[in-house]
Amino acid sequence: MTPSTATPLPAGLATSFETIRLLGAGGMGAVWLVRDRFLDRLVALKVLLADHADSEQRERFLREARTSARLEHPHIIDVYRADETDGVVWFTMRFIDGESLGDRLRERGALPASDVLRVLREVAWGLAYAHARGVVHRDIKPDNILLDRESGRAVLTDFGIARDASASALTQVGNVLGSVHYMSPEQASGEELDGRSDLYALGCVAYHALAGVPPFDGSAQSVLVAHVTKPLPPLAAAAPQLAASVVAVVERCLAKDPNERYASADELAHALDTVLREAELNERAEADAAPGGILSEADALAVWQRAAQLQAEAAHRMERSATLTSAASRRSGPHAAVEPPVDPGMLRVRDVEAAAVEAGISRQYVALALAEVRTRGVDQAKQFAISEAEDRRFTLFMGTADRAMSVSRVIPGAPRAVLAALGQVFTSPPRGLELMDTVNGHPLDGGIMRFKMPRFAEAYVNPFAAMSKDNALKYRLEQIELFELNVTLQPRGTAAAPACEVIITGDLRPGLRANLRLDRWLIALAGLTGGIGATVATAGATGGAGLVAYAMGAVGACIATVSCFAWYRWLFREALAKATEQLGLMLQGVEQQLATQRLFQGETEGR
Repeated sequence: MTPSTATPLPAGLATSFETIRLLGAGGMGAVWLVRDRFLDRLVALKVLLADHADSEQRERFLREARTSARLEHPHIIDVYRADETDGVVWFTMRFIDGESLGDRLRERGALPASDVLRVLREVAWGLAYAHARGVVHRDIKPDNILLDRESGRAVLTDFGIARDASASALTQVGNVLGSVHYMSPEQASGEELDGRSDLYALGCVAYHALAGVPPFDGSAQSVLVAHVTKPLPPLAAAAPQLAASVVAVVERCLAKDPNERYASADELAHALDTVLREAELNERAEADAAPGGILSEADALAVWQRAAQLQAEAAHRMERSATLTSAASRRSGPHAAVEPPVDPGMLRVRDVEAAAVEAGISRQYVALALAEVRTRGVDQAKQFAISEAEDRRFTLFMGTADRAMSVSRVIPGAPRAVLAALGQVFTSPPRGLELMDTVNGHPLDGGIMRFKMPRFAEAYVNPFAAMSKDNALKYRLEQIELFELNVTLQPRGTAAAPACEVIITGDLRPGLRANLRLDRWLIALAGLTGGIGATVATAGATGGAGLVAYAMGAVGACIATVSCFAWYRWLFREALAKATEQLGLMLQGVEQQLATQRLFQGETEGR
């Protein structure tokens, strides 16, 4: 049973560790995030639960610490210290700020092949190291694979039931321990195990991550029987998008006979490395073939300029004099994938992105600029580009130098919980935004959500409709003709106090162009009307249409023109300011929604 988040740390440990929060509980112990008072760093503290404190469980708990402590590898959790305080057995290990592969699967289902293969390869490297030192993990499952948020690195944890060649007989033949969905046939049968059992379990993890479901499901007993007796459901049928080479690697891991699997984790890692490169090449080829996948130098320059513009207007940090003249160097080295060449004068999107980052433009704004190209296509994106002369006209007539709108708010809470609250607020009445698609991956991984605001045609025929508080956002966006919004999430805060910045951006250029056309017509009409009116009025007063009447007509035309110019300029700036204010209120609504969820439902820990 998972203990309550209010469960206190055992009193004897409070002098050495400051409690931050409870991370969760496993079969034998609870894990807290704490601050080591002596070293002044965050660590994960695992404590043996009182109801598991018999001699056998105690020895198994300590053996997990000993086993992990002597396995020093980048993809195996680091154990710092193990001890006993006031009869409480505990050990500290490195805190991985991120989520488990299990969390990611429960949240998103099947994952992209390249992401899965990269994680599997890193776990295989860790297993190869452990197996070479006589340690068989025996409980490989998604929840025991941690994904570091900062680096994306996979780290294998929980050696609680690992078999160490030098250990006692706590987990010897005949004891079935582990997670049934990822258990090898020989482990399910209680037979002697070697490292190939872990490879079967890793194959089950791969199947689950690629297909979205484990190879066998049902009751614990039926799953155990299936591992031993039933043929593997074809992965190609469960995930038809996979390359045959990927399917072959996974299905070889899942052979019932250990002799038919890879002979070692090293051999598996090599096979995964090969298919990973193939998967990356295929994904790059698909990206190149997609709209905007290959850009001309002129289009690349437009992307760089747009990204710099977005960053400057959103964060006021970009120097407009940054020189963007060269693409990033291509990847090189002995392990670089060989890619097909592109035509002279053309650049791959990833090279455009790398060059912009080198020039000091935040990757976030490069992604937004590229998203505009990918979603609109290169030709339409070109139509949205503006010349220097047009840029000056926008500033003169509309009274603003902004070409993009940017609104952000840092919301206290885990990004996953913030995303759930955002979905409710954005898509529910009265806002009623429509989620069109997500560009560049999942929103929690930096992907961009594209929302569409429906047109507010009622405002043109019913002036009172615009006065409604519920319609304020629709009305203001209709005024500036901004109907597509890009939304990104950026993790903020700390492990103890997680937060997430929600950033809304919108491209003002189409609306500026449309408003400029309307403004010119109104100015011309106002000038004509004012001139004619002044001329007629003067002629009527003087009894003729002499020079005075024409002079007064010219004055009237000038006054009407300037008045209309000033009025529309004020109107647009006011609409832009009010639209920004309304978007800020919408983000405030997300924070309020999240607070409501915490109060009535409890906030789920997220990444």
